[in-house]
Amino acid sequence: MDEDKFALVEKILKDVDNVMSKNAELNAFDIVPVESNNQNKSPVLHLENCLGLESWCVKHVYMYCYSELMDKYLSKPKRRISKPSSMNSERLNKLLNVTLLLNPEIPSLWNKRREMVLKSLLEKSVELQFTRLVLSRKPKCNDAFAYRRWLLEAIFRDETVQSNYIEDLVNEDLTICELAAYKCANNYHSWNHRMWLLKTLKNIRKQFDLNFLYIKEYGFSERWSSNHVSDFSCFHYRQFCINNIFTISQESWSTLENSVDVNLRKNLASFIVQNYPNDAVQVTEENIVSYSDEKLINLLLGYAVKNCNCLQNNALESRKLEILCQEFALNNELLRFYKYHETLWYHRRFIAHEVITLIYEHFDLVRQNGALVKNVCRKCNKEEIRQKQAKIVRYDSNRIYSSILFNILLSHEKKFVEERRNDCDTYADRHEKFLKYVEGLNNVI
Repeated sequence: MDEDKFALVEKILKDVDNVMSKNAELNAFDIVPVESNNQNKSPVLHLENCLGLESWCVKHVYMYCYSELMDKYLSKPKRRISKPSSMNSERLNKLLNVTLLLNPEIPSLWNKRREMVLKSLLEKSVELQFTRLVLSRKPKCNDAFAYRRWLLEAIFRDETVQSNYIEDLVNEDLTICELAAYKCANNYHSWNHRMWLLKTLKNIRKQFDLNFLYIKEYGFSERWSSNHVSDFSCFHYRQFCINNIFTISQESWSTLENSVDVNLRKNLASFIVQNYPNDAVQVTEENIVSYSDEKLINLLLGYAVKNCNCLQNNALESRKLEILCQEFALNNELLRFYKYHETLWYHRRFIAHEVITLIYEHFDLVRQNGALVKNVCRKCNKEEIRQKQAKIVRYDSNRIYSSILFNILLSHEKKFVEERRNDCDTYADRHEKFLKYVEGLNNVI
């Protein structure tokens, strides 16, 4: 009876290997629930680009493959057979394929595959395809994502790899991450892998233009987060995309303005006028739209005395304000439509914090241990500047609290908190406490 089982498992191993070797476009694997083998046929199923295995044989196949791997290749490292070589690579690969497809949460098996790749016994492109199969069934498998990152980093560091191939790999990884996030909610492994991909391209592939990719991901994250309002993992990625948008070039900024559905400057002008202080000189939306970046920042924040020789980047500050005000508008709409969602309020904290940080940076201040201190410029890090770093005086805080942008933000948040509080949203009170005791605005709220 045992011999019959072993023969059946060997047949399954052979069938799986044949399907994987003959179809390079395989993109999905799953266990098909079948109680018994009544039709006396192979339990390996292959339809188009999908691979399946009937559930009745999973236990026998897994125990057989796992036992052989442990006995011959992992438990006794001093034996020659335990080390991957051209003599045993084919057999080892068959066992690893089936075992990891059934249970990918075994780091030692992924390490064995790394060893085989380093010895050129496995091709990186084939391994990338295998990880896609694993993630199609186990979208939260961190070991599979880690192995994929290891492969991609090796490919990105290879200067001989063509840029077209890199673009294809990037698009494929973005698709895999999207499918994994769609299959499993709150899939931080998927979104973190997506973040890693953009960071690695920036640090390794210097010739790779990321501006277009940043704009594309900014639009994608907006659509995804609007449809998954309880999934904070995608909002975390959204915040990453917002910070990336701040760094794009002026040419790419024009591309971004043409790609979004709203006029960012008009949206900012409307935000300003609706929350403009009554005691300030009134302005109209038409005037604000026509303002230059320098005139707009001087209106909202006033002139700031820099502690260093670096020039004030008014274009960057106005750009940040346009993006953050657009994010406020989206968040307002979502909170009114999807009531009482904690994730949306957490994202709102990020937006408010970014605006407050922009104000502090404009006046060369930074919050440390709950207190505002003079900021030290890294480019102009002189000894005399370091000695002046101390708690700010009342004059500095008055400049912040009297600035028009600060009062606009305060007015906007007060109005919205009161609106949501009247709708019995308890998270509105929490947001107010965040502004008071985390952002340090308890003296002005």
